[in-house]
This record gives sequence, structure tokens and C-alpha cells, in this order.
Amino acid sequence: MKNYRNKFGITLIEVLVVVAIVALLASVVIGLAGRMDNQGKERLTKNTIALIGNALEQFRDFGYQYGNTNYAEFHFPLDCNDSPNPPKDILEGVLQDALALAPGSVIISGVGGTPVIHQPGYSGSEAMYFFLSQVPQCRKTLDRIDESLLTDRDENHNRLVLNVAGRKYPLLRFIDPWGTALRYDYYYEDIFPVQPNPNTKRTFPQITSAGADRIFNTRDDISNIDTKR
Repeated sequence: MKNYRNKFGITLIEVLVVVAIVALLASVVIGLAGRMDNQGKERLTKNTIALIGNALEQFRDFGYQYGNTNYAEFHFPLDCNDSPNPPKDILEGVLQDALALAPGSVIISGVGGTPVIHQPGYSGSEAMYFFLSQVPQCRKTLDRIDESLLTDRDENHNRLVLNVAGRKYPLLRFIDPWGTALRYDYYYEDIFPVQPNPNTKRTFPQITSAGADRIFNTRDDISNIDTKR
């Protein structure tokens, strides 16, 4: 009687070929899924930046009056990245003063009043949210932003709270879907003189996401610079 086992058996080479094909298909599917996920996050980021841009326009149209008259010629929220030290008797002055100290030296109360080290990179985004939240119309626009893109936590999940004259204010900031704080710049210069110079202000603030690589000034950055100049 003839033996037909080998006719219907599967060789090791065939098994390896099948495994290789499955692995290739899996890598393609994972790659497509990752790309689609990033595309979705990019759309969400662009929509969020557009909403913030709308809030900034409302802020300008509202004609917000800064407590410090030296800022009368500024139409948008002031940067806190490298800001000067305005009078401490106004809340925005205290906010700027607290966030403008040397990198790594800003102490802010965390959960339960525990001191935490504040990340200077948060400052611009925190200042932007703080100023916009002072205008009712802007707050309504900000309420349309996905809650997942607003946080008062640092990288160690400590809640950031600024103590001002006995009151506690949560330091909220905008983040992108990859978890990086949005960068807010109203000035062209990096280091300011004693008072900000109106001649260095932008026509419209620049808001930037670091993108999927979470590194600023790379090709995947997402910004409103092309639509607002």
C-alpha cells in the first residue's frame, strides 16, 4: 500500500513562509493603525489650536485691561517664559513673577501643599490659559476644547496650585494629545528688558504643538503660524 503522508504534510519551510507572511501583515496593520492614530491626534491638535486662536481674538476684541499700565499696548496675553517682574499687588503680576524665576527654582504647592518644582516649559501655556479665563466670552470658547487637553498636573501627577494672598489658584495649561504643553509666544525676543517692548510683539500669538515626537522645532510641529501672522 502506498504511503500518502508526505503528500499532505506541511514542511518546515512552508511553516516559516506562513509565519513570515503573518508577521508582515501584522506589521503593516500596526503601522497603519499607528498612522491613523497620529492623524486623528493631529486633527484634534489643529482644531484645538484653532479654538485657542478664536479665544485670543475674543480676548483682543474684549480689550482686556492689564493692571500694569506699562502693558497698555499689548493686546494679547503676556508670555511668562522670560517675563519681567511687574508689581506684586495684581494677580497677573504675581503669576508672572512666580513663573519667571530661574529654571528649576520655581516652587509651587502640590497636592496637600507639598512643594514641587515647576517646569518652566509650562509657563507660557499656563499664562495663556490664566489670562483667557479672565474673559467670560473666552471661557465659553475654551469650554469647547476637549477636557483631556487641559491639565493642572505636572509630569509626576502632582496638582499645581499657585498661592496668592491666601487664595489658591490651579495652574491649568493646554497640552496636546501626546501630553506635551502647548507653547505660547507673543514676542519675538527670548529675553526681555525690564519691561516688555511693544515693538517686539507679534501681530498674532504663535501657538505650537511639538507633535508626535514631543520635541519642538522639528518637522512634525503643529502651529497656527501659517494662518495667523
